Amino acid sequence: MRYVVIGNGVAGVTAVQILAKEKNTESTITQFSDEPFGYYNRPKIPAFVGNNEVSVEETITYGMDWYKTIAVDLHMQEKVERIDTVKQELETKEATYPFDRLLIATGADCWCPPIEGRELKHFYAMRNLSDALKIRKRFKTSNKTVIIGGGVLGLEMANAAINQKQKTTVVEFAPYLLPRQLDQEGSNVLQRILETKGMEILVGKEVQRITGEKEVSQVITKDGIEIPAEIVIACTGITPRVNLVKDILEVNRGIIVNDFMETSSEDIFAAGDCAEHKGIVYGLIPPSMQQARIAAHNMIRKDLEYHGSKFAATLKVTDLFLSSFGYMGQEHDLGYEMRKYINDEEYVKLFIHKDKIKAAIILGVRKAIPIVRNLFTQEKSVSENEKKIREVLPDLS
Repeated sequence: MRYVVIGNGVAGVTAVQILAKEKNTESTITQFSDEPFGYYNRPKIPAFVGNNEVSVEETITYGMDWYKTIAVDLHMQEKVERIDTVKQELETKEATYPFDRLLIATGADCWCPPIEGRELKHFYAMRNLSDALKIRKRFKTSNKTVIIGGGVLGLEMANAAINQKQKTTVVEFAPYLLPRQLDQEGSNVLQRILETKGMEILVGKEVQRITGEKEVSQVITKDGIEIPAEIVIACTGITPRVNLVKDILEVNRGIIVNDFMETSSEDIFAAGDCAEHKGIVYGLIPPSMQQARIAAHNMIRKDLEYHGSKFAATLKVTDLFLSSFGYMGQEHDLGYEMRKYINDEEYVKLFIHKDKIKAAIILGVRKAIPIVRNLFTQEKSVSENEKKIREVLPDLS
């Protein structure tokens, strides 16, 4: 069998590991990447941007030698331009490659709203290591940074800018920071902490345009706030990379897959940020890895099903650990019991229904994360584990 994987992000790398382990000795694995690097962990990009002492080599998790050890033929900087589903082959500018099973793991690009002035020099849409190199270089000659977007990536990039001695402003369209992970109350705690670090944070504000002659010089919000800027970085969400297949496969927001991670074309699978399962594009690392494992396994023998992922993520926002389990922003309306702990630097809220944790938000209390995650994922009784909860959250009420 000739297995081919398009993409070298977390889904692509997870898939080739499974394929290398489970395939027979006569089968081959070929992988394609647009980038000039081996595999790197995208959540670590802000740390790279914020520290000039960290090299590109230190950021790369798997270099070319690793791919050779697992017998993967990695084609770096070779973009796939066409897929023929009938002949079962794909084309790049260099050659045509046949496949028996194909996995599309092309990930996502940064989605950027249609802001006037995006064409100006030193405006960046943050997504990959190449973007990070340009931004880190610009920080050497700039002093004023504006981050558009107050999600996890936006806040991490803002922290990197502060580490690089930038006067940093975050502009968030939503009424509070991290609307996918936090409620208003928890976000208020986070915002106070970030402001003490030197971030200027504007929530509930929409960027109307970026001005400047050739380079960015100012960001102007819809209600007229003018923010000086020498570099503008957009961290405004993702859009699945589906252009390669939008005319040959069934596509909605992402590439539509079934429970086997199969697309609408036989022998072609999809996983990660480019895939859409039952109307959901997760855009998170754990679901991408889970999907990739199942897709790769089913490329060899089709007997594993994917039934969706729970919304559970543990993130590092600046120096704070934040965990959000199952939180969808509608828990108050569902009539769940709520238990809370809050101070100036910590925030915990558990949403409980029928003695089970249905959702949880944990900010700053790192030791509480494992026990709450376990109760949530295993659907264990809260009352039967009250002692364990009290050991890490004695002031929870």
